[in-house]
Amino acid sequence: MQTTELKVDGMTCGSCVASVTKALKRVPGVQDVEVDLGSGIARVHGEHAAHQVPELVAALGEAGHEAGAATGAPAAHQHPAGGCGAGAGAAGKGRGGCCCS
Repeated sequence: MQTTELKVDGMTCGSCVASVTKALKRVPGVQDVEVDLGSGIARVHGEHAAHQVPELVAALGEAGHEAGAATGAPAAHQHPAGGCGAGAGAAGKGRGGCCCS
């Protein structure tokens, strides 16, 4: 399981935490979500969480929250043009699939 952290702007109360949690849990593949109101950080756990940052940010945007990758968190993996398996990373591993697995 992977974990990614998102910085969520504008959370001010428990209702915001509930809204953020609900929005993130609706993203396919998300298994668990922890939201820290004080730091404004949402930790998302799932099989491909590190690859889902754009989907997670979009889900939060639809719920009325602005978010992005948390500062200091590992950068989200970027797939090569043409999708996963199209770049040298996959060819170098000789097994196809995700270029980072």
